[in-house]
Formats: sequence, structure tokens, C-alpha cells
Amino acid sequence: MAWNFAELKPWAGLIAGMGAAGAQHQLVSDALHFDCRYGASNLLVGILALVVIVIGALVSWRALRAEPDPESSRRFVARLSLMTAALFALLVGWMTLAGWMVPACGT
Repeated sequence: MAWNFAELKPWAGLIAGMGAAGAQHQLVSDALHFDCRYGASNLLVGILALVVIVIGALVSWRALRAEPDPESSRRFVARLSLMTAALFALLVGWMTLAGWMVPACGT
């Protein structure tokens, strides 16, 4: 059975948001665990995670606009995916802002 990635387009915002937020959290926390001077990478990782979330949301948006039936489950999933992408973007934004404002080494 071959994968049909067109079927995953409505889910792209959810998948990208969840993956990017989890990766951002894990990368920053691991970097700070091993050496607190790596806290400066928080801003770069946060921006990269936001870019991934926006790309996933754009794919979901295009899937939403491409579906003609207003009652289809693909439209529902695409809308749900867009909402969760917005929540994950807010999460990444707040974590990035907090890491930028609070000194990593506690000085």
C-alpha cells in the first residue's frame, strides 16, 4: 500500500505544529541542560519552529480552500488543524519570549 500524502494535507497544520513545538521544547531544554550558555539558541530554534508551523498551516489552508463541499470532513479537519496550528504557534511564541527574557544561566 502506497502512501497518499494528499490525504494528509488537511492534517498538516496539526502535525507540523505538534512536531515543531515538541522539537523546540526538547532542543532548547536539552541545550540548557548540557550547558546554560546555549540558551542563546532559543531565539533561532523558536523562529525555525514558527516557520515550520506556518508552512503546515498554509498547507491546511490550501486544503480547506480546495474542498468544495462545506459539510465535508476534510474541511472540518483542515479547520481544526488551523486552530491547533495557531495554538502551537502561540505556545512556541511564549516559550521563545520567556527564554529570551529570562537569563539562561541565572545570573
